[in-house]
Amino acid sequence: MKRTTQSLVDHMVDGQLFNQSGTFTPSHFLVSRKQPTRISPRIQIYAAKRSIAYQGKLKSDGLFWLKIENGYLCVANSKKRLYGHDSNSNWGVNAPGPATNINRSVTSKISRSQQTFVAAEPLLFRTVAEWTATSKRSNMLSTGDMIVYSNILKAKGMLYVQTSQGFLPYRDCKSGKRYGVLSNAALANSLEFHPKPSPSYQMNGQFCFSRRSVNVYQRPDLTSYVIDRLPKKAVVAYTGKLVDKHRGWLQLNQHGQPRYIPFMTRYPNYEHYFGYEVTGSKSVTRLVEPWTFDRANKPISLTPTKLEQAALKQVTQQLQQVRQPDSIVIGLINDTHYDAHQSLASQRPLSDLLMISQLAATHHFDGLVVNGDLVDGNQTLNRTIIDTGDAVSALKEASIPTFITQGNHDDNSGFARYLNGYRTEQVLTEKTAANLRQQFNIHWLAEQHHFYGKYKVPGTALSLIMLNTFDIRDSSSDTYFDRDYIDQPNGIHWTGILQNIRHSRSRIERTQATWLSQTLNQLKPDEQAIVFTHDSIRSAIDKQAVQSFWTYDWFANNQQGYYASVYNSLIKHRQQIVAVMSGHTHVDDWSTQDGINWITTTSDITDRRKTSRFDSHALGAWDVLVINPKQRQLFRLRYGWHDRAGRIRNWQYRLFGDGTDTNHRSLKAIFKLTEIQPLTGNALYYQNQNKQVDQIWRGFRGYFNY
Repeated sequence: MKRTTQSLVDHMVDGQLFNQSGTFTPSHFLVSRKQPTRISPRIQIYAAKRSIAYQGKLKSDGLFWLKIENGYLCVANSKKRLYGHDSNSNWGVNAPGPATNINRSVTSKISRSQQTFVAAEPLLFRTVAEWTATSKRSNMLSTGDMIVYSNILKAKGMLYVQTSQGFLPYRDCKSGKRYGVLSNAALANSLEFHPKPSPSYQMNGQFCFSRRSVNVYQRPDLTSYVIDRLPKKAVVAYTGKLVDKHRGWLQLNQHGQPRYIPFMTRYPNYEHYFGYEVTGSKSVTRLVEPWTFDRANKPISLTPTKLEQAALKQVTQQLQQVRQPDSIVIGLINDTHYDAHQSLASQRPLSDLLMISQLAATHHFDGLVVNGDLVDGNQTLNRTIIDTGDAVSALKEASIPTFITQGNHDDNSGFARYLNGYRTEQVLTEKTAANLRQQFNIHWLAEQHHFYGKYKVPGTALSLIMLNTFDIRDSSSDTYFDRDYIDQPNGIHWTGILQNIRHSRSRIERTQATWLSQTLNQLKPDEQAIVFTHDSIRSAIDKQAVQSFWTYDWFANNQQGYYASVYNSLIKHRQQIVAVMSGHTHVDDWSTQDGINWITTTSDITDRRKTSRFDSHALGAWDVLVINPKQRQLFRLRYGWHDRAGRIRNWQYRLFGDGTDTNHRSLKAIFKLTEIQPLTGNALYYQNQNKQVDQIWRGFRGYFNY
């Protein structure tokens, strides 16, 4: 939509009304409200291209409003872009009339947080903004920790954040390397530099040189000075891995100095290891090396394609048709699996996060939900922290209450489990995840760092309830039999390291189940709730709790804890539940089992869908939910791709354990059928995982009664 740009002054004071009259012609429909705030009750919808008379102008909460006969109309966003044409281009130039008292009792629920920095790796404080300005007594900010900063300084090609304890490096302007995440950084600023894939990866581990003795070098170069020699069967603890054209190197810290040891040779179609990794649960001859997933060598593009622009226009037109004055509008996106390094497919969801955020801001959504798997968690911890920070920066463009549920990929434990030998040091902790994902809007959490809670949409009788289906506390132990839960779902007794890593399977703890029961019991008779959960809620006492809604999934069929209690609580309050929205299975599916709408949204990332239709890689996929509480209607407007009903037969695929062992080749690999585009790392896992048994799904449905 074309918008008219006019000059809006910066010196206007929030809440001060200027007595100016004129007419305003909107370029798209606008909604008037009782007070000049987005969360104030709606009054009336005004159609596009019809003039509206107004009697005053004001700025409120950073937005620009007109005082009209029956309320207030927001006509420009914080970036001073008008939503149409104003006959009187003056804003705040004339002398203001008498001060008008505006009801400020309704305030924004978005907390205006301090400027914070989250470290992506251990960082020493500098005494000044200079790389070498460290002291022996310098404190360190650990990976994932957060600190308040007051300023950003540039010196000798480096950006530093200034804190009360000293200066910390933020970004190398030459290489583009970032050492952490700024909580208030705009996405465009975060992506200003596009670093090349790094030859160095921060990882902790142990390696046993069982096949040969090795030299210890001053630099990762066979021609450099030899510091020491290690005998055969020596075990070393390393802090990083490096790669060059012909070999892989381990980085050690000895007496505060880096040292390097070759641990493998690399030649085309052949790799030779000098020993094996020593991991928390077992010894393996090799791991998937982190440089395997450096496939995205092009800068991230945030410009929508023509196809995406057409899809965005279509969902905007649908929204205008179904939206009523009392409608509640929620943006919903899930399974974006954003990763800046794996492939173009894993990069592209960042554009979708930005698109849904901008649409939410333009059309004044009441909330925005990312229903799990925001990032892919298939990289080292420092990369996952930065990817999460960029994804959250895109979501902040919405400037509305935004909620992110916990997915099995979000905490990076997939990397720790499948690629890093079950070592928990690469797992994103709950505290770090909260620092990155919830710090700007943390009030809704029922338990700090636990990622479940409730948000009541102001001025309405609707609440958003977010559940955590990977409700497992952090553990730093790498010992296989260190933990032992008492549940035995489906006859399987889970123990040890599998309980430390959330990617292993789904779980709900007693505390969350009790909280949900109490929360639903406290709903007033006229209140309604819509529930968001990454993994679908099924009863642990029945393999197919939702009998007509069952797409096979390893996690869903091994759910632990208090799923039965949660399921029964939802059924008890079925008359007040709009729907239970989930993701995770990467298909569009739905059911009305036990009087509740169970709805699953397919993945936004394009190369993880079960469908084999040729155009499934063309567009992302996300929803705009329009809830009409009086009519008890739910409209589900889809941007982009949607699944039709489908089925996968088990005889077409091999069954390899839980489907996550990539040492087993797929049928395409066996018969040497080349892919049109190389799949990302986790796409390979998913290709095996989601095709283990018969699977049937119903496809997309856009309208529900409740």
